[in-house]
Amino acid sequence: HDVRCLQGNTAVYLLYTHARISTLLSRAEDQDLTSPAHQMVFTDEKERALAVAILKLPDALRAVVQDLLPSRLCDYAYNLCVAYNEFYSACKVIGSPEEKSRLILCRATVFSLRRALFVLGITPLHKL
Repeated sequence: HDVRCLQGNTAVYLLYTHARISTLLSRAEDQDLTSPAHQMVFTDEKERALAVAILKLPDALRAVVQDLLPSRLCDYAYNLCVAYNEFYSACKVIGSPEEKSRLILCRATVFSLRRALFVLGITPLHKL
């Protein structure tokens, strides 16, 4: 198994996903993403699945502390990346009617992924 693989449960996959989200967000820098959460609109199941994955970060961090198993956070980060990549494949972000809502979802994803990577001691990449 190649550790440089961009697919599967590897650090490179996590870093690739972070870079992918960062690139997308940099293309939409002029967007005001300060919309309150009640204005979020999920029209696709992949959006809802990603939102649920994001919300699991506190539980993952709690499990790391309680069980002293950093692998729980690795699992969280991997599952978050899988959910994001499925969302990205299924849902157009920039130029869609749901653009603002989806960009907020992307921003929440990258923030959660950065927190997980930071705790794991991994410096996120913004470009690969």
